[in-house]
Amino acid sequence: MSREKEVLWRENKYEVMSHSENMYRLIQKSISELTFKELSEQINRAKAIPRTKGSVTNTYQHIWGYFKKQATKEEKMNTFMLLEEFQGDKEKDENLWRWLAYLTVKYEQAYLLQSSLITKYIN
Repeated sequence: MSREKEVLWRENKYEVMSHSENMYRLIQKSISELTFKELSEQINRAKAIPRTKGSVTNTYQHIWGYFKKQATKEEKMNTFMLLEEFQGDKEKDENLWRWLAYLTVKYEQAYLLQSSLITKYIN
């Protein structure tokens, strides 16, 4: 895989997952055969799919995995309280990503600091 495609996918994969796990899997499976332009088009197509409660919850839990071993008890409680409050409400969706962005910075998760889904919520 070219370096450009690798960077593009790393930056966008969680955003894609938050919109469609099926598109995420499809892209992940075929990425080596896609040109940079095709990959970009697939990513944009996935981002156009409305998020669902399930896709957001899955992505949130996936990203939470980066922190679960080092998070404090209070952070764990807040993480699951936010998830419980989330019922597909767009405003609460944003609260989830802001919280994960906060944890990303706090725990210096370099990989997540490259994710478009997280970086747009870092102040």
